Parts: sequence; C-alpha cells; structure tokens
Amino acid sequence: MGLSKEQLRRRSRALRQGVKRGRACAACVALATVVALALGLAQVSLGGAYDPALDARCVRTLKETQRSWFEHRACHYSAREARADFIAAELALTVRARHAPGPCVVMTIGLPEPGSGREGDDARVMRRRGSVDAGMATKMGFWVNAMANAGAFECETRTYVDERAVETLSATLKDLGHDNSIVEKLWNDRRVSRQLDEEFEQIAKTSPKAKLTVLINDAKRSRSQFARFKKGLASGKVSTIIWRREITSKAQRKALLGEVKLVAQYGYSVYLAGASADADGKATPTAYLRVDHGAWDDIFATPNSGIELTIVAVARDNKFKTLLDQTFGLCPVKTSVLNFNEPKGHSCHCDSDRFTDEMADSKCSLQSRLGLGTSTYNWFSSLLSGRTDTDAAGVSELEEALGGKIDSDERKLARR
Repeated sequence: MGLSKEQLRRRSRALRQGVKRGRACAACVALATVVALALGLAQVSLGGAYDPALDARCVRTLKETQRSWFEHRACHYSAREARADFIAAELALTVRARHAPGPCVVMTIGLPEPGSGREGDDARVMRRRGSVDAGMATKMGFWVNAMANAGAFECETRTYVDERAVETLSATLKDLGHDNSIVEKLWNDRRVSRQLDEEFEQIAKTSPKAKLTVLINDAKRSRSQFARFKKGLASGKVSTIIWRREITSKAQRKALLGEVKLVAQYGYSVYLAGASADADGKATPTAYLRVDHGAWDDIFATPNSGIELTIVAVARDNKFKTLLDQTFGLCPVKTSVLNFNEPKGHSCHCDSDRFTDEMADSKCSLQSRLGLGTSTYNWFSSLLSGRTDTDAAGVSELEEALGGKIDSDERKLARR
C-alpha cells in the first residue's frame, strides 16, 4: 500500500533536516580542525619566544623577591663601585668565546666615571702621552684596564670618545699592542648625522659576519641613542647591549623604562646587573634582576640614590641569557622548562640564599643611599637635570619609537 501525500511530505522534511544537520556537523568538524591547527601553529611559533623566567604565574613572586633584594643591597647595583658594566661584558664575552666563537666587535660609546677620583699610575701615563687633564686621564686609564680585564681586546674594538681623548687613547692602545682597535671622535647627540645606526652600518660592512657587543659607558648619554639604533637592534647581529644610567629625576626614570621597553620589543631580555667588590677591590658578579615585560619596579631607579645603574640587554637566543637565568637569577630557571606543558609553579621558586656571600649590610641599603645623597643642592640639581632639552628630546624620540607608549604626564614633566 503506498504512502500518503502527508507521509511523503514528512519524510521529505526529515531528509532535508538530516542533510542540514550533517552539513552543520561537517562545518563544526572543519572549524574545530582549523582552530586546532591554528593553536598548534601558535604553540610552535610561541615556543621559541616563551620565556619561563617571566611566566605570568610567577612574575609577582619574582618582583617581590627582586624588590626586597634591591632594597637591602642597592650599592651592589652601582657601576661606579664595582664595575658592574665591565663585569657583565666579561661574562658576555666569555660565553661568546666558548659557545659562539668567530668574528666579534666590541663597540663602546663614551668614557665611564671611575669609582675613585684619585689619579693612579695609569692616569699619569695617559697624561704624559698627551695633553689631557687629570679627569680625562683618569677616565681613560680606568677604561683601558677595565676593557683589558673583560677580554674586550680579543675582539675588534671601535671606541667613540671625547675629541680631546682620541689622540692619546689611540697611541696608548697602539703601544699596548691592540692593533685591532679604532678610536674615533664621539658624535654630538644633537646632530642628525653620525648616529649609532650609521656607525653600526659601517661595522656591518667591514665585518659582515661579526657579532657585536655594545657598551654605552657614559651614564649621561642622550636617551635618544636607542631610538636611533633600530637597524642595529633589528639586525640580529647585536648579541649584548650594556649601558649605564644615573637617575636624578622621575623624567629620567621614565626615559630609562622607555629604553627597556624599546629594546625588549626587538627580542632582548633585559636585566639590572649587580656586582660587589671585596676588601681587596676584587669585583665579582652578584644577582641579576629581570626588568622587562612586567618585572620592572620603579624602586630600581629611585632618583638621587647616587647609583649609576648597569642595564644589560641580551638576545633571547644567546647562551649568555641562559647563564643569567640559571646562575645569576634570584629565581633560577630550570633547563627542563621549555614549553607551556610544565606543571603549574615550575619556575616560581626563588632562592636568595644562592648568593651566600651577599649578606645584607645597612650601609648598602637603598635607605642608606638616599640618606647620604639627600641635600638641598641635590634636590635643586635634580630639578634642573630632569628638565634639560636633551632629556626632553630623548623622551620624545623614545615615545615616537614606542608608538606613543610613554605616559603623557611624564612627557609634560620632561618638557617643562
């Protein structure tokens, strides 16, 4: 007996609905496949950039530990007292020689302020070789010894210094047998020509396979230096950047944070380098504090603490970063931590006792530093130094390079 028209209609509707459900299920399966594939690709792409030292679950613990450490041992982070910048350079160059031997260039900008103002034997030799004053001779003598101790002259060196020091320093390096060293006049920050990127391009042409270590030894160099180093930062040829900064105002602190953010955007991990000197003056590295991607704390750059900070930026694929994370970090990173699949809390263990020789000393604390450095003169000096045209230009260029990410309030402060 045949089906009625109503039964045929019902069967037709059921078949159409089945087809629709099948298509919908197929679309869901296809969408799920695409999403899974996208997530898989994202996991692969993020795997190389993922940094367990800054796991979001652990940053708070890291910040609290580092803040407490710095409060009690602030003096260990002054480059003037323990040559933290040159100690960092020595570590970086030692790692390079062991794990990535090959052509290398050490590029230095400006001369550092030595910890002591007394004129030593090296400074007297400098003065006999050229017509330089005692202050410049002391800086040069300190720089030559520090560079030699760091092993910098094992690489080609290109150094940019005050015009008064060029002739004397060139003759000194030649007499010492450092024939692969070039000394040139330091460019003027206010000029458009002869900036950091242009010098980098010259080095890249003459030494195309070389890896660069850059030291900015003068803590008062313009903050605009990094905004004019985009080609170098993006090249993959600059393995380590080490620079000094002295903070005497909130505007300068904001500029430093802008530098850290800018360098981190180009794939560098950024640290605050520590070093301490024993009774005999022998300097050794101590804990390195991570300061990029949420780990920064304003206490690190407290105005008028009298500290010349040493900041170290290391390419994330560099073995030097591995050394810092595993050996010199307060919250060491395990070598087995490679991806997101580790159990929760894997890298959140902080161990300040790892540096047993670094006992807290009240004279070394940040509070003590501020007590020694507070005066009407310092307050008035910081008021002026935080509002110079150079600082304002530096903040402005950094803001432009960061896409306007520096707070408008700090920008206004810098322009006053």
